[in-house]
Amino acid sequence: MHFNGVVFDFNGTLLFDDAYHVVAWDRIAMEVCGRHLTAELMDTEYAGYPNIEILRRLSGGTLSDEQLNYYSLRKEELYRETVRNVPGGAKLVPGATELFDYLKAHNIPCAIATASIIQNIEFFVETFHLDRWFDMDHIIYDNNTYKNKIMMFRDAFDRIGTDENILIFEDSLSGITCAADVGASIVAIHKQTMEPHYSRFPQIIDIVEDLRGADRYFR
Repeated sequence: MHFNGVVFDFNGTLLFDDAYHVVAWDRIAMEVCGRHLTAELMDTEYAGYPNIEILRRLSGGTLSDEQLNYYSLRKEELYRETVRNVPGGAKLVPGATELFDYLKAHNIPCAIATASIIQNIEFFVETFHLDRWFDMDHIIYDNNTYKNKIMMFRDAFDRIGTDENILIFEDSLSGITCAADVGASIVAIHKQTMEPHYSRFPQIIDIVEDLRGADRYFR
């Protein structure tokens, strides 16, 4: 296979942290609308969207801009606190650093496009030493200017210098949908809640449990 560039989602793709996000979002959902947010709802309805958009959907558009910003930052504080307290320390998915090393050694341009906010990006860079493989301007994050992942992916393509023959690694329904919409090939990180949806996307070339041996897509 020949790909001109690679774009990675982060949460749920490079870091298996769904449970930590669900814990944080569940607490926020109870505060905002008085109902729980399950893992299945997170996967199929909200995952992959920027925080502000998730909060608008949860609240039915009733929150002010000030409230949206407050709850967005609070959710991420809860999330980072949970990640910091992972016994033994949180780690990237198996095979991720080996794949990064391969891409760097073979000069294959890559970027990260994530719905995380800048405070989380700084936390991830420090915790996982992402600056070994990624320039900061190749990490696209939620700065409140992107309505969806389509816009993020297109920005990522601009930054890596090509929009042809791109491979995107994604896990969520919204992320995979947006990856398909921008014409990329997709490697889906397997999630049980996504199994009814995979057949909708002929752009998916593989469904994997982690990134071990993922350099095979570039040989």
